[in-house]
Amino acid sequence: MAIKDKEQKQKTDIKIGQLQRTAEEEKAKNLAEELGFPYLNLKISTIDDEALAISNETDSKNAKAAIIQKKQKELFVAVADPRLEETKSFIKNLENQNYKTTIRVSSISGLKRAWERYKDIKPERAEISEKIEISPEELKEIQSSINTIADLKQKLEQQNIQTTQVLNIIMAAGLKLEASDIHFETEENATRLRFRLDGILQDATDIPTATYGLLLSRIKILSELKLNVHDKPQDGRFSFNSEGTEIEIRTSIIPGDNGENVVLRILDPKTIGLKLENLGIQDYDYKIIGNELKKPNGMIITTGPTGSGKTTLLYAFLKKVNDPGSKIITLEDPIEYHLEGIEQTQVEAEKGYTFATGLRSILRQDPDIILVGEIRDAETATTAINAALTGHLVFSTLHTNDAAGAIPRLVDMKVNQTMIPPALNLVIAQRLVRRVCPKCSKDIKPDKETMKKIKTGLENLPSRVPKPKLDNITIKKASEKGCPYCNFTGYKGRIGVFELFIIDDPMEKTILQTPSVAQIKETAAKAGMVTMKQDGMLKVLQKITTMDEVERVLGA
Repeated sequence: MAIKDKEQKQKTDIKIGQLQRTAEEEKAKNLAEELGFPYLNLKISTIDDEALAISNETDSKNAKAAIIQKKQKELFVAVADPRLEETKSFIKNLENQNYKTTIRVSSISGLKRAWERYKDIKPERAEISEKIEISPEELKEIQSSINTIADLKQKLEQQNIQTTQVLNIIMAAGLKLEASDIHFETEENATRLRFRLDGILQDATDIPTATYGLLLSRIKILSELKLNVHDKPQDGRFSFNSEGTEIEIRTSIIPGDNGENVVLRILDPKTIGLKLENLGIQDYDYKIIGNELKKPNGMIITTGPTGSGKTTLLYAFLKKVNDPGSKIITLEDPIEYHLEGIEQTQVEAEKGYTFATGLRSILRQDPDIILVGEIRDAETATTAINAALTGHLVFSTLHTNDAAGAIPRLVDMKVNQTMIPPALNLVIAQRLVRRVCPKCSKDIKPDKETMKKIKTGLENLPSRVPKPKLDNITIKKASEKGCPYCNFTGYKGRIGVFELFIIDDPMEKTILQTPSVAQIKETAAKAGMVTMKQDGMLKVLQKITTMDEVERVLGA
């Protein structure tokens, strides 16, 4: 009898529960009609986890709300009562992020069903912030399965990958493959994904337009960019945590014919972990640089186009001269990597903190060594020159094609020519060439044409440089097919090629005559400058790179 009573009670409780839920849904439906909002039964409605993750669980519960669906920039939000202040604040916060919201009234029981789904959402998807987290387990899983661009393409083509997972896979692959940039290029029917590896862009895969739309929105949110702006360039940044190391990502978005194109620059601290002696500077030039870095004042200028390794070289200088007895301050746009023990400041032109004004402020901070990210105008150039003349060691960069071009560039900036020689200690130009793959490259004897180029190029090598023996030499040839180690390119990693000259008496006399680039080159050559082309050829003979690569970067 007792068992029958228990079963009867269970049936009664179930019936009462059903009646209560029906009454609750009826109450929610009546409230919706009263306030003029559509009613939504979340017991039977689909809930999109990606949409739900736009807000975290705590905020959603406090607001008695849940984001249940997302269509481009429109969010469908289920709420218990749109009149509640917490709910109004929740909606306003979403609209401040440039979302359009559509409200539905639901019961608390229905909302609880939505909230329960948070436990199935990975922590890094539970809240969109300025950081994107990848758990160590997920990072290892992704990177263990991606060794080449082909592996990445295969992984991205898996079914049912959510937007967050797509971005995590792309970022993890970028780190594993040591990419410097990730490109999203919109086309008519898809978006092309490309990675820049060792300075060369390589196609990865095509991303469907719908997926890219979601991916673009996530990138914008992470980078704190405006979601509703599609016709203007935008720049931002976000952090990417990889096994305890913070990787900064610089975001650049520009409008194109088929949509917005995105480039993500990966700023991995390990890429600037190289010491000065490991950058590829030949011993005879390394000694010159070492002597100049020991001087208490003067200016060292590095030149080269964007992506030629100038920042890595300058940071190597800073690490070389950094000691507890010196105060070092930098002025950068933007700060790419954070260096321990060094005060780093960032240009903010919109607030009036430019290179020129920032440099003047830095000089009032009693520094010993100053790094100016780039000399762009006459005011910055003159202030930097004056700083070098008044007891400071100054490092900076100029955008010129070679070392000789730095002097005419300063003159063009209206810098007093008489101030340049006493202020300037050293000018260095550089490029990056790819290292030939050690696993699939072959030793070959150079053909007659290549041998002629090497002999002609090294014919005027200065006496301070040991003459290479050219009899019976072999050089490296990159494999056309490549191998998995080099991502089937024939090359793996990069190294610098350099040219430099100091400001000695003959160079000072030349500078004071308003010289052309050719005159500067002639004077520097007489003083023993090894050109970038010659340095490249010497690295070919050292089997570090190939003649094809040197000519690709520096011309035939």
